[in-house]
Amino acid sequence: MLKTLRIRNLVTIEDLSVEFLPGLNVLTGETGAGKSIVVDALGLAGGERGDSSLVRAGEDRAVIEAAFDAPARGPVADLLAGRGLDAGDQVVVRRELSATGSGRVVVNGSPTTVAVLRELGAELVELHGQHEQQGLLAPERHVALLDAFAGNDKPRAEVAAAHRRLIEAAAELARIEAAGRFAEDRGRILRDMIREIRGVAPRAGELASLARDRAVLANGARVAELLDEAIGRLDGGDAPATGALHAAARRVAELSRIDPDLAELAGRLETARLDVEDARDTLVAYRDRADFDPERLESIESRRVAIERVLLKWGPAEDDALAAAGEAERELATIDNRDAALRLAGDAVAAAGAAYDAAARALSAVRLAAAARLGQAVEAELAPLAFKSAKFSVVLTPRTAPHPDGAERAEFHLAANPGEPARPIGKAASGGELSRVMLALHVVLDSAEPGRVLVFDEVDAGVSGSVAVAVGARLARLASRHQVLCVTHLPQVAAHADGHFHVGKHVASGRTHTAIVPLSGDARIDELARMLGGRKPTDASRENAAELIAEAGTGRTRGRM
Repeated sequence: MLKTLRIRNLVTIEDLSVEFLPGLNVLTGETGAGKSIVVDALGLAGGERGDSSLVRAGEDRAVIEAAFDAPARGPVADLLAGRGLDAGDQVVVRRELSATGSGRVVVNGSPTTVAVLRELGAELVELHGQHEQQGLLAPERHVALLDAFAGNDKPRAEVAAAHRRLIEAAAELARIEAAGRFAEDRGRILRDMIREIRGVAPRAGELASLARDRAVLANGARVAELLDEAIGRLDGGDAPATGALHAAARRVAELSRIDPDLAELAGRLETARLDVEDARDTLVAYRDRADFDPERLESIESRRVAIERVLLKWGPAEDDALAAAGEAERELATIDNRDAALRLAGDAVAAAGAAYDAAARALSAVRLAAAARLGQAVEAELAPLAFKSAKFSVVLTPRTAPHPDGAERAEFHLAANPGEPARPIGKAASGGELSRVMLALHVVLDSAEPGRVLVFDEVDAGVSGSVAVAVGARLARLASRHQVLCVTHLPQVAAHADGHFHVGKHVASGRTHTAIVPLSGDARIDELARMLGGRKPTDASRENAAELIAEAGTGRTRGRM
């Protein structure tokens, strides 16, 4: 809901602020007073195109500020969050137009672009006037409006889900087909890779082991010499270490029988003897299996080079190369089985397509029935609005490809007069006529449309009498569910207002100024009397005005159209 609108230095407006009410707000005043400037300002706050010619003469910039109540969740909150703007329980818009041609947009304290403001404005305000028509006029919205009118939420969601599954299946088929186009070359690369890795078959830690063996073989003579010397020291010569430890252990054991405190030391000596004997046996075994053949060194070197070549491509470790070979084998299996994969993917696309077609046909059937009901409902609303013989229809056009919205487009058509062909509503009527068509559509579709500020400028142009009464009653009906702003010249419309504002202009210090004054009580009756009977109200016109207000209140209470 629009809470406040402040306008500074826009055309004839120097500085004014308006606080609007829930329900129906009407702007009245003499022709040329500047009522439409207020609507234009609201359009600028909603992202409409503006230029420097709108800046009041002699000023450097015009400023429009609008504050809207907004739910914490929903399209507005999602849009603000998606554009990096602060979201809360209000949307505060500031639009500046510069006399030099530049401008500035600020939303909730953060600068943004006119394009973002236009997106936001589409969720907040819907303008219907002599020169601006939005919202219901856009054909791309008509199929969603038809579905909302028909209560098609479930079948529409089923079609969207089926379309999503079809797109996913088609994408998988395309991926497999694309892979097949280079499968032969890729398969050859994979086979060469597998052959090389599996041919070498490196074992975990093998390169480090080969490095140790290579170092030993490269120093074979010295290694043999050191082994012989070490074994000789332990178990040979005049004073073998094993023999000395054995003798010492026996003697300490004998001492421990005299002094039991030495028993632990005797055990340690025996353990040391066993450890030395084990070390000797290990050295002997190492010497016995050692192979210092130069040909073996060549074999180790050749193996090392082969492994390093593999690890340079697919390493750094042996496990990495083996994992790469395993992945290549799995990919190769997929390539080798691509015909089967293609068949499976093709079957998945066919199944998803059939499911989509079934869901789309079901939605099309309910749409067709709803289109006829919508046409009849709109025609019933148009008749009292000076379109007694108008024909309204919903034209369903098949789409050429699957679409998440279903198998057809929808567009609202109107034949305003007998004998005229039905045309898109934007081309079948103009000016105030089109505004009345939009009013009828809103009355029928208001339960289907999310709540936003609805603005009607000159909706009553060229009508009077019973048509004016019908226009006022329908605006009042809309205002029970939405906030409505209406510029009107008709007292039958203004009588339904929840908030009545008089727009007038005066000249001061040689400059024209536009002002807005809220009306209530006698002032409101005087304004309606002026609208009924001329510039100067009479007792009769005041009485007539009071009767209009009373009748409008009674009609609203009874829900009368």
